[in-house]
Amino acid sequence: MSDVAPKSLAPGLLIATPPLNDPNFIKALILLVAHGDEGALGLVVNGERTVARVGDLLEQLDLCEDGSKYPNPVRLGGPVQPELGWIVYRPRAEEPREGEIKLCESCAVTQSREVLASIGRGAGPDGFQTLLGYTGWAPGQLEEEIRQGAWLPTALDTSIVFDVPIDKRWQSAFERAGVAPAAMMTSKRGMA
Repeated sequence: MSDVAPKSLAPGLLIATPPLNDPNFIKALILLVAHGDEGALGLVVNGERTVARVGDLLEQLDLCEDGSKYPNPVRLGGPVQPELGWIVYRPRAEEPREGEIKLCESCAVTQSREVLASIGRGAGPDGFQTLLGYTGWAPGQLEEEIRQGAWLPTALDTSIVFDVPIDKRWQSAFERAGVAPAAMMTSKRGMA
């Protein structure tokens, strides 16, 4: 047994493969925020189901008076702790934001209420997406799911996260990885 720690897949993207039959992750594209000996954490960045509008959330938290100025959707980032909010955005090098987890030069995430308040003041981060909940894996669980063919890990391509329309992100990620989804079909049907 080697003492060498496995290479972290984060930051990166996880593409759900066609054999994955869990309703939470069919055609999901996950922004992998953390991966290590203690497990992994990611955010679904192509979920089409809107659970609220950013303006509704800002009003509920008393962070703005007129939420109609913020029609951006709040989507489900994963099935774990859907009461937790996440903001995925393009960071500014000159001003890191409170609680910022910088994944690369062009992508960061935070759970900071202050960042949400800055959105309500019209001074929010660039290209932000608001998500509720996350996806989590116990130690070794993600590696096993990858071995079973449920996920295709790829490098973080922030243009997919920020510039590709939500409904095209999964297909675009496959294309940029140079793999056709049909090539991922295996005899392992019904993977959960």
